[in-house]
Amino acid sequence: MSDSQMKKSNSWCIVVADDHGPEYVPTRGAASKWPVQYCGFGGRTTLLQRALHRAQQVAPTGQIVLTVREEDRARWEPALWFIRPERRFISDSRIASSLTTAAALLSIAADSISHEVTILPARRYVADEWVVCTALSRLRAILPRVPEGVATLGMIDVDSGVDEDYLVPCAGHWGAGVLVQAMARQPAEWVARHLQQKGAMVASGILMGYAGRLAAHIWRHRPSLTKALAYLACTETGREHRLSADHCGDISRSDLRPLSWWPPTLPQRALPVYHSGWRGLHTARAVATMSTSFPLMIDLDLQRQTEHELGQVRKSHAMKSATFDYKRIEFDYFEDR
Repeated sequence: MSDSQMKKSNSWCIVVADDHGPEYVPTRGAASKWPVQYCGFGGRTTLLQRALHRAQQVAPTGQIVLTVREEDRARWEPALWFIRPERRFISDSRIASSLTTAAALLSIAADSISHEVTILPARRYVADEWVVCTALSRLRAILPRVPEGVATLGMIDVDSGVDEDYLVPCAGHWGAGVLVQAMARQPAEWVARHLQQKGAMVASGILMGYAGRLAAHIWRHRPSLTKALAYLACTETGREHRLSADHCGDISRSDLRPLSWWPPTLPQRALPVYHSGWRGLHTARAVATMSTSFPLMIDLDLQRQTEHELGQVRKSHAMKSATFDYKRIEFDYFEDR
């Protein structure tokens, strides 16, 4: 995007780097496990860094939001030097990490329900970045013509990868994109082949929609969650937004369950994307299969140096937390029409 386009843009992007999945144990002396998004396949560029580059093709740098986990700070902080602290949503546990994406979406909707929001999962591999970035531009172009106000990318490759999710299309549809009927999560291989013959696409996990539509989805299925999130930002550390498990006590267990962002819960359309080399990396088997062709890379020497430097920086200054005014969200929009 050009500088003039950036200034006028209402596009936002949320890079989700705190989701849970297979972890990789490096063989060069590291005792801890590394989440896959902080590893590189065949090079030092990590999946998170690739996702951040993708995000910069979608939204201005000042409108890129990150969801991360505190325990991985030494791994993600070096890559986020250009992301403003108030654009970081940090969880301290698996429970809290289920809320970060919702909190980030509500904060964007509080600014304006007309913002276009793209959700990019960091735990994904793509062989051809140009294909995906071009598809994102096309998706943004057709979004105003999507009746549901929400769309995704459906991946079609010769080799569909291992343990992928699939978007099942409707037999007939109208308007832009392919109307998605449901998602099949990691079906057996023979089922996956049958679905592909019927036109199913590999689910990318990428979601693009209007902030109001996405916030309405949260309000409709987790009505108590929207109000509760206003009190989840800690005031103890940083300007970053912190979601702590200690602040989830007032939220019902049902509202803490991960919210589904896929049909039929959230109606949407898919734009088919061909030959991108997309891999979801949902399971340890999928990661192992990928690593046979592209060895997982972790630069431990660089990591140790980075951890030391970050420790010195944190000692030199104390950060203050920022809060969002969730009351600005226009709840009238969320009512069923």
